[in-house]
Amino acid sequence: MKKKIALLVLVLSLVGLTGAWAYTAAIGGEFSLKIGSGLPSSALLSFRLPKLPPVFGLGLSIPGNGGQSSFVLLADWWLAQGQLAGPFNYYIGPGAFVGISNSAQLGLRVPIGIQLYPVKPMELFIEFAPDITLFDGSGVAIPQFGLQSGFGLRFWF
Repeated sequence: MKKKIALLVLVLSLVGLTGAWAYTAAIGGEFSLKIGSGLPSSALLSFRLPKLPPVFGLGLSIPGNGGQSSFVLLADWWLAQGQLAGPFNYYIGPGAFVGISNSAQLGLRVPIGIQLYPVKPMELFIEFAPDITLFDGSGVAIPQFGLQSGFGLRFWF
């Protein structure tokens, strides 16, 4: 019974927090770094919709000459944001990814980003996201760890 009450309090707290934050919208691009496994796609459209907590990444590559096409969707919830040092800010939180290339992948990630706003509303960022693939084309893939990394820019409005 105590576990159910604790879970209910946790869920209600999270719901209350989401309503208290003022979310804004953003759009931009993110490009893969060749550190770790990179992102599941070489370039992503990065966006945040008004009143929704996650920051999304959507990537689609259709190479010519019979190359492998790929699709990826990222959804990250920045639970902590703040000033790091000087003009640099940070964000961190849980996320998830779905990728389809030569096989489907499903996993979790923890994006850790460093942001700089040289001219508001433009954000420059670099992000490293340790990840764990839970499912791939061969079935359950636990534990399959990796590191997704990228850099880019977003315009907030």
